[in-house]
Amino acid sequence: MSQDPEGWSNGVPQTVRDLMQRTVVSISPSASVRELARLLRARGVSGVPVVADDGLVVGTVSVTDLTWLSDWFMPDDSGGRTRTRVADTLDERTVGEVMTPDVFGVAPDASLNDLAKFFARTGLHRAVVLEGGRLAGIVSITDLFGLVVEEIDVGEPV
Repeated sequence: MSQDPEGWSNGVPQTVRDLMQRTVVSISPSASVRELARLLRARGVSGVPVVADDGLVVGTVSVTDLTWLSDWFMPDDSGGRTRTRVADTLDERTVGEVMTPDVFGVAPDASLNDLAKFFARTGLHRAVVLEGGRLAGIVSITDLFGLVVEEIDVGEPV
């Protein structure tokens, strides 16, 4: 097989490193939930890795994790929920409290076949790419599917 300048075989990505996004939006575990919500909205993403001050990935957080916040919205004396309490909760609670502490990562040298198996096995839609516990990139099932679509040339959309 011939190699093109990017290291791909015949112009086709072969490893996670070839496919991953190298510029990754991340957040600190000490950031407030309000900061997280603003970041997700501003960047148009549904989840991000959580990176500690030492650079290690300590978890992930997504909009799904935010659905659990309703347990924190305490009723006021009249039994209702107040906007003030919701706002306070968003500022008081940290990303570290709502994140998923399990880091579902893949190695940059993993094959795309292994990546597909990872997504099928876990049901996840994204994986952090880790080198020595540090964030090297991120890859999503959409990235992988986009490659498949290019390869099979599905033609015009229906």
